Amino acid sequence: MRSRILAGLTALTAVCTQASAQDAAAIGEEVYEQHCQSCHGEKLRSTGAMPDLRELGESDRTKFDTMVMDGRGQMPAWQGIVSPLELDQLWAYIRSRAR
Repeated sequence: MRSRILAGLTALTAVCTQASAQDAAAIGEEVYEQHCQSCHGEKLRSTGAMPDLRELGESDRTKFDTMVMDGRGQMPAWQGIVSPLELDQLWAYIRSRAR
């Protein structure tokens, strides 16, 4: 009985984690549309003038955080405009559409 309860809780945790990731990506899409879409393209479809964010790999998170918060080249710094939570949600959205 105890092992069944534990297995059920483990399965529920996995489902909740997946739902949380989907929720974060959905909110991240809204953050993207508000702050990033005008330069990086609708639904992450780059026009070629800016980097294609779908090409970012899982290991690029630190680089992404630094570029977004500190800016780089023509990209402005978003520190103080995009919150750490929104940055996480934005990353979840980008990773959900990665190539």
